[in-house]
Amino acid sequence: MIGEMLANRYEILEKVGDGGMALVYSAKDHLLSRIVAVKILRAQFADDEEFVERFRREARSAASLSHPNIVNIYDVGETEHIHFIVMEYVQGQNLHDLVRDHGSFPQDVIVSVGKQIAMGLAHAHYHGIIHRDIKPHNILVTDEGRVKVTDFGIAQAMSTSNLTQTGMVLGSVHYFSPEQARGVNVQAASDLYSLGIVLYEMIAGHPPFKGESPISIALKQIQEHPLPLRDLRPDLDGELEDLVLKLLNKEPKKRGANAEEIVKAFQRIERRLQMHGDGQNHGDQTMPLPAQGKARRGGFIGLAAKKKQTKKQQKKEAQKGAPRKSRLPIILLILVLLGGITFGAIQLIPKLLFLDDVRVPNVVGLFELDAQRVLRDTDLVLKVEQRMFDNEVPEGHVISQEPVAGRMVKQKREILVRISRGVEEVEMPSVIGLSTREGKLALTQAGFVLGEEDEAYDPDVSPGIVLEQYPEPGQIVLRGTAVNLVLSKGQESTSFFALPDFRGQDFEAVKARIRELGLPLGNSWPERSTIYREGQVVEQNPAPGTLVQEGWSIDFVYSQGVTPSTPEPQVPSESREEPQWTHENLWKTQDVTLDIQPGPEQEVVILVIDDFGAREVYREMHKGGSRVVRTVQGRGENARFQVYIGGRQFYDELF
Repeated sequence: MIGEMLANRYEILEKVGDGGMALVYSAKDHLLSRIVAVKILRAQFADDEEFVERFRREARSAASLSHPNIVNIYDVGETEHIHFIVMEYVQGQNLHDLVRDHGSFPQDVIVSVGKQIAMGLAHAHYHGIIHRDIKPHNILVTDEGRVKVTDFGIAQAMSTSNLTQTGMVLGSVHYFSPEQARGVNVQAASDLYSLGIVLYEMIAGHPPFKGESPISIALKQIQEHPLPLRDLRPDLDGELEDLVLKLLNKEPKKRGANAEEIVKAFQRIERRLQMHGDGQNHGDQTMPLPAQGKARRGGFIGLAAKKKQTKKQQKKEAQKGAPRKSRLPIILLILVLLGGITFGAIQLIPKLLFLDDVRVPNVVGLFELDAQRVLRDTDLVLKVEQRMFDNEVPEGHVISQEPVAGRMVKQKREILVRISRGVEEVEMPSVIGLSTREGKLALTQAGFVLGEEDEAYDPDVSPGIVLEQYPEPGQIVLRGTAVNLVLSKGQESTSFFALPDFRGQDFEAVKARIRELGLPLGNSWPERSTIYREGQVVEQNPAPGTLVQEGWSIDFVYSQGVTPSTPEPQVPSESREEPQWTHENLWKTQDVTLDIQPGPEQEVVILVIDDFGAREVYREMHKGGSRVVRTVQGRGENARFQVYIGGRQFYDELF
C-alpha cells in the first residue's frame, strides 16, 4: 500500500497501526495539503455486503461528530474493492501503550483522562451513536495531552454484522459490558461500563477480569465483581473509587443517567483534588504526557511527586519568620484598602439597584449545561422547573422555556425550563406463540416498531406463529424500539406452491379446495357486493400467486350479494343482458407527506393495520432535511396507518 494513491487524492505514506478489522496508514491529502490517517478495511471483510454497507453507514454517521475529544472523520470512500475512512491524524500514543509502559497512574491523571473520555461519549450519545468498543486501544493521547476517542462507527458496524471470526471479539472481551457478553441489544450505558473498565486498569495497572479464554472472561463480566480498588491502591480517593464501581455495576440503569452526569462527577472530584493539593491543575481538556522512554517513576508519576515536593518546600519557606518591620506601612496599606472598598461600593451599588434590560436567548433544544452557559453569558439564571419524559426531545435537553425567547427582562432574572428525561423505558411484552398478524398488532399498539423478520422450521409449531423475538420478553427497553421476530415455517419442506386465484369462485367450493391443498381456513368476513354474486369470494389473503406451503392459513372476504333495498332490473327476456355489477369499495387510500428534521440519517417506517392485520408497507433510510411522500392503502372501516421516524411514533391515524 505504501506509495499508492486513493481516490486520486490520498497518498499512502507509512503504516502506523494494525487492528483486527483494519490497517491504519498515514497519508498526504494532496487536495488540502495536510497529513491524515487512512483506515483501510481488511480484505477478508470486504466481501460481506451487509457488513460493508453498515461500515459505510455508521462511518458517515460518525463523520457528523465534531468534538475536541473525538477523532474527526473527514471522508469515507471505496476504490478497487478497498473500503477506507479518512480521519484526523493524531500525534501521540494510545492509552494501551501508556498503560503497558507506566502501569498505574496518579489520581489527577486518571480523573483528567476519564473526564475527557466521558465528554466525548456524551457528545456521541447526544447524536445517537453508541461506541460499543471503548478500550485503551481506541483512546489516543496527543503530544499536547488532549484525549481523543477513535473508532466510532466501526464498532457499531461490528455489533450488527453476521461475521463470527474469533478475532473480532478477542481484542475487546476484557472491556465488554455484561449485556454485550450476553449478546443482547446495548444502549449508551454499555459505553459507561467499558469506561469503568478502562479507569480500573489505569488505577490497578491491569483489567479487573482475567481468564484462560474469551468465554471465561465474558462470563466473569456477567457474574463476578472486581476486587476492591482500595485493596490495590490504599491511597485512592474514596469518591473516585465509588464512581468507578458505579460504572462497573452489572445493571445498566445503575451506572448513571448519562455520560454528562459522569462528566459532572469527574469535574467535582477534580476541583476537590486541586483544592486539597492532591491533584495537578492541567485545565479542563488536557493532561501531562509522559516523556518517551522514561522509567515508570518518570512521566505522570514523577510530575505529580515533584509538584507535591514543591508545595512542601513552599510551605516551609512560608513558615520562616521575616524580620520585624515598622507598623507604618501596614497602617497605610489598611487605609488604601478601605479607600478602594469604598470606591468599589460606590460604583457597584447603582449597578445592583438599577439592572439593565437584556433579551432572552433561545435555549430550547440545547443540552442543559449548554443552555446554562448561554443564559449565564447573557447575565441570566437557568432554573429547572420540571424534568419529564419526552418522545421527541433527547434526554437532558430543554423542552420549553419561560419567558420565551426574544422577551426583554432584567438582568439576573431566572429563566424557567423543562428538561427532557428522554424516551420512557418500558418492559418488552411477549408475542411468542401469537400469529404473525396478532403479534405485529400487539407490538405496534404497545408503541414498538416492527424490525426484521426471519423464519425457522419447527415441526411442533404451525407456520406463521412467532417462535422468538428480540429484544426478549421482560427486558427493559425504550418505547419505540424495533422488535425483530422469528416466525415458524412449520415442518421442513420444499413443497412451496403458488396460491391459486379464488376470487369469483363459490366460497363453499373454495373451502373444500384449500382443505385439499392442506391450507387451513383463517378469518372470513361477509360483504355486500354487486360485482360478485352471493356466496362468491371477493378478496383473499395472501394474494393470488403468493408462494405458500401446507399449514398456511388463508383469509377470505365473501359476497352477501346486492343490497336488499336494490331491486333486480326488470327487462324483457328477449333483450335481457347481464347487469353491470358494482360493489361497495372498502379500500381506502391516504397520501403521507413527511419532513425529516435536519441532522443525521433517520429510518422511516410506515405500518398499515386493517382487516388483514398489521403489515409493514415502507421502510427506508432518509437524509436529514429531506421530504418523503408515499401513498398507502388499507381495507376496512377501522383501517389505520402509523408512521415512525428514528424509532419514535409520529402518526397513528385512521384512513
